[in-house]
Amino acid sequence: MAGGISDIYFTSLRLAKGETVAEAAPVPLARAPGITVGGGDAPPGNQAAVDGLTAGLASRLGRFENALSRFAWPAGNTPWSAARLVVASPGLDASVSGVALPSGQAVNPFKFFSNGKSALAASGIPAGDYALRLDQGPSAGTFSVTVGARDTWGQVLGKVAEAVNDSANLSVRADVTRQQKPFTLDPSLAAVGTVLALSVNPLRREQDVALADVSGDLVSRLGIKAVPDVAAPAPLGTVQAGVERLAAPAFLHSTGYDPNATTGLATGLHTFALAVGSGAQPTSYVSTVFDPDAATTLAPKTYTFGLALGGNRRSLSVTVKAGWTWGDVQNAVAGQINATPTSTWSPDGTSTVLVAAPSFSLPGVAARTSAAAMPAATGAASVAGRVLTVATQAGAAGEVLALTDGQGGILAALGLTTPLRGTVLSVAVAAGDTAEDVLGNLARTVALATGRVDAATRHAAIPATNVPGRRLSHRGVTADLLLRNRRLGESLTLADGATGLLASLGLDAKLPGQDGRLTIDNQPLASENNAYALASGRVVVTARADTGQTLPLSVTRAMDAVESRLTAVVDAYNDLRKYLDANAGFFTGALADGLERPVTGNWSGLAALGFARTRSAGRLWIATDTLWRSLYADGQGARHTLVGAPSSLIPAWKGVVATAKAAGAGSFLTPETTHLSRVAPRRTASDLERRNWLVDLEG
Repeated sequence: MAGGISDIYFTSLRLAKGETVAEAAPVPLARAPGITVGGGDAPPGNQAAVDGLTAGLASRLGRFENALSRFAWPAGNTPWSAARLVVASPGLDASVSGVALPSGQAVNPFKFFSNGKSALAASGIPAGDYALRLDQGPSAGTFSVTVGARDTWGQVLGKVAEAVNDSANLSVRADVTRQQKPFTLDPSLAAVGTVLALSVNPLRREQDVALADVSGDLVSRLGIKAVPDVAAPAPLGTVQAGVERLAAPAFLHSTGYDPNATTGLATGLHTFALAVGSGAQPTSYVSTVFDPDAATTLAPKTYTFGLALGGNRRSLSVTVKAGWTWGDVQNAVAGQINATPTSTWSPDGTSTVLVAAPSFSLPGVAARTSAAAMPAATGAASVAGRVLTVATQAGAAGEVLALTDGQGGILAALGLTTPLRGTVLSVAVAAGDTAEDVLGNLARTVALATGRVDAATRHAAIPATNVPGRRLSHRGVTADLLLRNRRLGESLTLADGATGLLASLGLDAKLPGQDGRLTIDNQPLASENNAYALASGRVVVTARADTGQTLPLSVTRAMDAVESRLTAVVDAYNDLRKYLDANAGFFTGALADGLERPVTGNWSGLAALGFARTRSAGRLWIATDTLWRSLYADGQGARHTLVGAPSSLIPAWKGVVATAKAAGAGSFLTPETTHLSRVAPRRTASDLERRNWLVDLEG
């Protein structure tokens, strides 16, 4: 055997040099029934020892890999006195990563702050209409804000924030927040009280933001001023950080269908609602499409229904007369809601009859009828129809609208039973339409309704369910909807109408979008893309996984962190080399040679950094004083030696470890060691006597 160690030594001790008894102890043998003395396979006693060798190597490779992954180099190179590193505790490494930006390169996420005042105090701003212009890089938006005579400070700030956040093409976030002590939110903000803050996520490409008055002087009266970037390095210290949840995109997709299969949906118009953004969405009730000239199936009598908006309620009624059409019914219901009298033809068709209405309407809600093309039951022609829509109006979108049937069920007969929040859309399903036709119509309808959503059909393989016992697939089609440029608090949701179109297509519940949430010293932070700016943008933290707890996250001097992490790497390297040298008879020299090459290739730079080798076994150690002097004197050279190129020490070691783990620890065993797993372990006379005794008992 290589290394001069015999099979007898290995099988008698059953231990690898450098291993403990616990690591390499033989696996307990379970007696197989029917075994006879002198017959059967040899028990695998040596296999346990071989497994112990590979397990020991695999664990040391893992520790070395972990130490390499935690080594980091500060952003920028000079000056070292101001360089910072973000260091996460071992339990936080896989969930959070951070970078401290060099002095002068940090971009403050806060762009503007207003003056501060009690949210309940009078605003002091004259009532009227104001217009603001907000520019972000090449994009711009103009916003209108109406200030009331009795608006408080908090209400005015809220109106500005709502206008900014409703922008379709800007990624600026407006928040109304409160600062209890000066300079808590930002070193530039001395104001105390409720303030308006405009900010941009650190990963957004466009960070340049400008704000100006277009009409009136609202920006000036609110004291909104630009926030400067901070030139000082990130402050040293440790915080408790935890990831509560990760941000998720707003993505909806349908079930996969055979594109040529005839749809099972009923012929006609199918209504649904699309809601995009973070603001309040209007509520609508949309009736079934009726031929306005067709005779109604409702019996002549009085029908009652209720209308409620917020805390206000109305009880209304319609008396259906003989000879009414569906158009008459829709007009009468709309007249009751709008407090507008309507007229119908008399039963004999010779004159008109006035249908009375209440004297006043419920503010914030209105009803209207509109024409709609209804696909015919057969053929390609469409039929002219009419729908009745009851919806909240501007200013009342945040209120809850409810229609409730009373005596007779007139709302159910009209199809006014399903509330829809958002923009009301409809898809026409004609006779003979395929699944691809329906999904394509839906995607086009959504894309035309808003520029914020990428909507298209996509072909993909879907499982075939008609071949039992075989896993087959065929070409299918889906409809995919993705919210573009998702911002904080925004979602993409679809609300099903009375016909259940979305549920039948599998679009009723998917991923509407979710904000990420990070806590820093028990203070929650939100992000649309898992990136968070701390210390006025001088530290950027990225969340990668939920932590379930809070753990230390430190900003430390780069010198301290580099020395500590580099020492951990060298310790793990020495432990791995010691194990390979102690078991040189059982492992080939391929791994040791691979680990040595990056050291030899970078030795000139390593020696300048204070590295040295032991004479006997080639272990490494670092002279700390020399390391510190070299880092100060030649930061660029130190960076090149350690991490600056693929052939530098840390990247090269990472490559060796990755290759070794992919090959498996067992691939480095010598052929002789591999064969030992098939050699029976050494047995004593007492072992044989006990075996014969057990066989006699059984037989």
